[in-house]
Amino acid sequence: MTRPTLLIVLALLLCSSTEAAGQFWERFSLRESFSASRGRSRPASFSVLLPGDTTPSYSIRTGLRFELGFGGLGQKVDIGPYVEYRLLTNIRRPQNVFMVGLSMDWETRDAEAERQRWSAFLVARVNYKNDFERVTKSVQTNVNFTPVASDRGGGALSNFFLPNVTTQFGSAVEWSYSPSIGLEHEGVVRAEDESLEGAVVRFVTGVRAEMVPLPARFARRLELTLEYNYVYDLRDASNPELLDRGHQMVRADVNVWFIRTDSGTLAGLSLKYTNGESPSVGFRPQKVTELTFSLKF
Repeated sequence: MTRPTLLIVLALLLCSSTEAAGQFWERFSLRESFSASRGRSRPASFSVLLPGDTTPSYSIRTGLRFELGFGGLGQKVDIGPYVEYRLLTNIRRPQNVFMVGLSMDWETRDAEAERQRWSAFLVARVNYKNDFERVTKSVQTNVNFTPVASDRGGGALSNFFLPNVTTQFGSAVEWSYSPSIGLEHEGVVRAEDESLEGAVVRFVTGVRAEMVPLPARFARRLELTLEYNYVYDLRDASNPELLDRGHQMVRADVNVWFIRTDSGTLAGLSLKYTNGESPSVGFRPQKVTELTFSLKF
């Protein structure tokens, strides 16, 4: 099991390089996944249990992207090649998935158009996926849309239901939520079980809520997130009998950030609860609770 150890060491080395990073290293982004935009994605997470008298346990959820930095596209578009790795061991249904591809985030709102009441974040990616547990290799294409409202400036209640607008209830709590909707195509090109080969088209939707209690007192270092995702199989060429099958997942996190900057850098500890399934990343139906080190830049 040298691969998980090397990935953890690499992540820690990237975290430690600050002064010497320079412009080249600033083009790297680290987070859990590139299926959501930069400000709405979860941080990468790592945990290791080395009991000594039994098999070690690893939990790795990480993605690393290099921004190509096309100057002509301005600040609204981030695009670049990326890799993702998901590993969960010593659980009832292990997860071991590697993905590599190209992803793009597009913010449709112009920086000068502050009066624009509605805009959107569009996320698109295409990638190769190797699921070591199911022994399948596939190609995925995903397009995701997130609506973004503008602050109406009418107080907490007027902003509460507006997506991707931070609402403050005095000094007690900050609240925001982010809905999304999209389509995904996955074509399994090789499988140990030939019955798994074929293509599936999925309708993908979800909502993520974020709460920051007592933001001034705790310097926004305590954060609570709740996320619900629903995936619906529109077409399944490999298993037609599974058509119309829904896949649900609920995730809840309690994060304590030791480092939190205005640029979006996060580092700290997270208590994570996951219940459900996600065919996109090879997470099969089960419940998992874990304490992890989380990092995002």
